[in-house]
Amino acid sequence: MVSFLKSKPAIVFIVFLCLALLYQFNSFHKEKIEPTKNGSSCSIKEPLNPNGDSELALLMREMYDTSVSLKTSITKGILPRDFPQRFRSIHSAKPTDPTVKTETFKILADEYLKGLKALSNSKKGELKTNYNESVQKCINCHEAFCPGPIKKIVKLKFTEI
Repeated sequence: MVSFLKSKPAIVFIVFLCLALLYQFNSFHKEKIEPTKNGSSCSIKEPLNPNGDSELALLMREMYDTSVSLKTSITKGILPRDFPQRFRSIHSAKPTDPTVKTETFKILADEYLKGLKALSNSKKGELKTNYNESVQKCINCHEAFCPGPIKKIVKLKFTEI
C-alpha cells in the first residue's frame, strides 16, 4: 500500500479526488443573482435539498436571514428600514406542496406582511415587542402548515424586552 501512494498516478488521483470534492462542496453554497419581474435583481440561495427547493422555501430562508440581521440591528438601537419588496411575493411563490396555498395561508401571510409594516413604523421603545410579534406571526403560520422550522424560528425572538 505504501509503495502505491508513492507512485505518480496515485498522487495525481488523490489530488484530483480532493479537487473534485472541494468543487462539489462549494457548489452547494453558491448564490445566484436572478432578475425579478420588475427588473431589479435579487440574490437567491441555491437549493439545500438534492431535489431542489421551492420558491417559497427559498423566500422563507431569506426572510429568516433578514430577521437575524434585523435582531442584531434592533439590539444596537437601529431602526429598521423598509423590508425587501420580494417578501410580498409570499402569495405568489410556489410552495413545495401546492395544497398549502389555502385561504388560511393567505390570511396568515397577510398578517406577516402587516407585522413587517408595523415593525418598520415602530418607535425605538416598541421595536423589540413589534419584532417579537412579527416572529410570532411566522410561528403561527408554521404551526398550521410546516412545523419543522419552528424551533429555529423561536430562537429569533428577544427573550428580554
